[in-house]
Amino acid sequence: MNVARLLLWIGITAAIAAPRLAVAQEAPAQQQADDITPTEESASPWGWMKMPTMTMPKISWPKMPADPLAPIKSSAKKVSDGGKKAWEGTKEIFTGGKSDEQPATRVADASASPSWWERMTGGGEKKQEPEGPATINEWMAQKRVE
Repeated sequence: MNVARLLLWIGITAAIAAPRLAVAQEAPAQQQADDITPTEESASPWGWMKMPTMTMPKISWPKMPADPLAPIKSSAKKVSDGGKKAWEGTKEIFTGGKSDEQPATRVADASASPSWWERMTGGGEKKQEPEGPATINEWMAQKRVE
């Protein structure tokens, strides 16, 4: 883009300065003091035109941290902290907000009440006794059949 601007500037300047240059070559005695004249040192046809001076902007680099892995470590810490908070929230949801100091030690008791199906059909009234020994000691204490 800068090259296009430079070429446009040179073209405009050449178009404006061409009639003045033609007049200056015809009557060198009538030159005014403010006109730019070509120098003998430059053999170029553009010697009468001064080259534009350009300065490049100075680029300052950002300051790097002492530890190049510091951003990665801080991001990992944020992720682990978020994971811990999420885990605590999950535990709170599933425990109903109860603290870990007094865990619930409820054991389901099947003989406490019959199921809703047994209550509907009346099948929960009968209790069946197990037929046979329940433990090894009871099995060993049985009468032997010979």
